[in-house]
Amino acid sequence: MRAVVPVDTGAVGLTEVDEVRPGADEMVIEVAAFSINRGETFQLERPRDGWRPGKDIAGRVVEAAPDGPPVGSRVVAHLPHSGWAERVTAPATQVAVLPDTISFEQAAALPLAGLTALRLLRTAGSVIGRRILLTGASGGVGHYFTELAAGAGAEVTAVVSSPTRGARLLELGAEDLVYDVADARGPFDLVLESVGGESLPVALSKLAPGGDLIWFGEASRQPVTLDFFDFFTAAEAARIRHFHYAQGPDDQDLTTLVRLVSSGRLHPELGRIEDWSRTDAVLDDLRNRRIRGNAVLTLHQEAQLMTDPKTVVTRYVEAVAAGDLPTIRASFAPDVVWTYPGDLPLSGDWKGRDMVVDEFLGAAAGNLFAPGTPVTIELVNVIADGEQVFAEWTAQATARAGGAYSNKCGGVFTVRDGLIVAVREYLDTDHARQVLF
Repeated sequence: MRAVVPVDTGAVGLTEVDEVRPGADEMVIEVAAFSINRGETFQLERPRDGWRPGKDIAGRVVEAAPDGPPVGSRVVAHLPHSGWAERVTAPATQVAVLPDTISFEQAAALPLAGLTALRLLRTAGSVIGRRILLTGASGGVGHYFTELAAGAGAEVTAVVSSPTRGARLLELGAEDLVYDVADARGPFDLVLESVGGESLPVALSKLAPGGDLIWFGEASRQPVTLDFFDFFTAAEAARIRHFHYAQGPDDQDLTTLVRLVSSGRLHPELGRIEDWSRTDAVLDDLRNRRIRGNAVLTLHQEAQLMTDPKTVVTRYVEAVAAGDLPTIRASFAPDVVWTYPGDLPLSGDWKGRDMVVDEFLGAAAGNLFAPGTPVTIELVNVIADGEQVFAEWTAQATARAGGAYSNKCGGVFTVRDGLIVAVREYLDTDHARQVLF
């Protein structure tokens, strides 16, 4: 079978490895998707002999364990390693069954980040009415913890590097964003610290006397220096608690995460979805903080996606109408260019998938409409000629200023290898100017 293995310092490649052999209490899972965690990028810098990366996977059971789900079951699993492969083994204590309403991509983003967030919240205790400072908040753990804590009544201030990386956290319930921990307005009842280095002492100084700092990571790779006397000027009698997310069997907590997602109370943030042949490139983007949320790689789709240009564009517009962010993102090539007409603030070329999805379609366009109100998109017509596709749609919404926005839009899409590489949009720019700007 094939697997992703370390091939050089920090680099990986696809190669043939020995077929898995389950133990007496293990099942075999055919992997459909896996996600990458930041800790794995660190481990790849100095991989141990024989070690293969991969903790978070989702797929189907192809050989059952004595006490596990039957063959054919859709499952999510949290493994110790070796998950970036076509097949894996796992005991039932590391697995939870998935309903059909949760995709493999969503499920693969759950285990490590979701378990960490859930167990951090459990460690924190009751958070109703408590002010919480969360550093390094734009990753998978930060998104999950913010949504869970805000839903439990906490007031969360998230530290992120830019407005773009923090926009989704506000939607998930964060009360405030800051771009430097020093700018956080304390005091806080609780600090969750995952950056280390210079960040932790500053975060500690934001605590109320007797408050708790839970230290659950060191993403900066820099050691922490603390001064005993600083506690007298700020967080006197503060407590620092070390946290490790691994806390025994995972099946019950995975089942809880699945239930929360299925009921709409937890939303996996899929910052990137790629074919697993691009694992090395995605690792580079993750290291260089070009991905917010989770990075997911796919092996076997649940249903073979049709990649003819007309179907690709139709599926994309329907995903926009449904608010299906994973499908929206997966529709674009990494170097897509979207051209918006006229001389409006949005006009011009938007280059690259992240800029198109996060800044143009997400943050920029999203700020034009009244919060909490729907944007209704209806596909009217799609005409294809080779790799060129012309689509017409209508857009209706309430502008942030309260006016009624109703526009007829069109776009010339260029589709290659099943991905949108260019879009030239057309619409009534005078109406957009009068109502939205």
